[in-house]
Amino acid sequence: MAEPALSPAAARLAAAGQASAWAIADEALRRVAAGEDILLMTLGDPVCPPHPAIVEATCKALHGGRTHYTPLLGEPALRAAVARAEGCAPDDVVIVPGAQHAALSVMAMIAGEGDEVILSAPYYATYPGVVASSGARPHVVPSRPDLSIDVEAIAAAITPATRAIFLNSPCNPSGAALTQADFARLSGLCTAHDLWLVVDEVYARFRFDGAHVGAWANGPAGRTVVLNSLSKSHAMTGYRIGWVLAPPALVRALADWQAAALFGVSQFVQDAAVAALSLPESAFATYRSGFARRAAQVVERANAIPGLSARMPVGGMFVMLDIRGIHPDDRIVARRMLDEAGVAVVPGSGFGPSGQGHVRVSLTGDAAMLDRAFDRIALMAAASAGLTAPLGRHAG
Repeated sequence: MAEPALSPAAARLAAAGQASAWAIADEALRRVAAGEDILLMTLGDPVCPPHPAIVEATCKALHGGRTHYTPLLGEPALRAAVARAEGCAPDDVVIVPGAQHAALSVMAMIAGEGDEVILSAPYYATYPGVVASSGARPHVVPSRPDLSIDVEAIAAAITPATRAIFLNSPCNPSGAALTQADFARLSGLCTAHDLWLVVDEVYARFRFDGAHVGAWANGPAGRTVVLNSLSKSHAMTGYRIGWVLAPPALVRALADWQAAALFGVSQFVQDAAVAALSLPESAFATYRSGFARRAAQVVERANAIPGLSARMPVGGMFVMLDIRGIHPDDRIVARRMLDEAGVAVVPGSGFGPSGQGHVRVSLTGDAAMLDRAFDRIALMAAASAGLTAPLGRHAG
């Protein structure tokens, strides 16, 4: 007997093709589990543990019986802690299990069938699926040649069906970030066309060029939504804890969503998040500044290899390598890096059309590992240029 039919949402998610972005990363993990010597530069999952005070708060909460239901919008103590960190009011904050769920819940509440949501490529790989799950259609616009967000291209893409503009700043994968001038232009567009501006700011604390320019303070009043989490900033990916900043009507709608989807986020996780946000920024200075140092290291190593080039990102946890001097197809190059060099990266085309011809390199490994990886990549690139005998299984 045939299985019952799935909903149109399932077909839309499949068509979004988000799983294909992670195919090489998934294969690399399988090979590592099987004992192969693969250097992983795929995911933005910090290798260091959370700060000891965060772990202590987690254990204290568990031992103290903090394992029950919570208010739908989040524990008051955590909403207040987020508000202090973000410069907003506690009533503007909705606690959710990570920025990925934040994006899904927000899009479900602001977009639907017949709507369009503008994405700037390269975008984070899950965004088309998030938009499609709401019933809306992703409308992808290209970045500038340096992979920065092209606000004028966004303006030109607005149609009567446009419901929202969904951006990431600093951007995963490109490391580009919105400026105050960008926000001024976007605010005018959103006000003139009755649009939402949704900005994912999970890399806000990883700026290499100065202070973060935030959407809540600079976006259109009453139309701005901010997504954030502690996954990257506090090395808490497995905790699945994040938040949404939103105007009142959307906060009320998200309370209904939480009741339908989750019925709150774990008490002990929220207690750990309060502890994380209570720590001074100096407690994370070395951790965060390490990404800038490793980004500079990767850019230097890449630009020394014929066929590769890279720019220093404005922020984030990644560097995009332009690999078109080796081969125009980033999927082929990423596959060769895995098979011949034993280095796992993510093909840039998984982040939209502007990512084509690039691969994304994660900066979560240490400096020694990155050097080993680029030693191997240099051998592979030389082989591609016919300067050495073709590599078999990876060397170095």
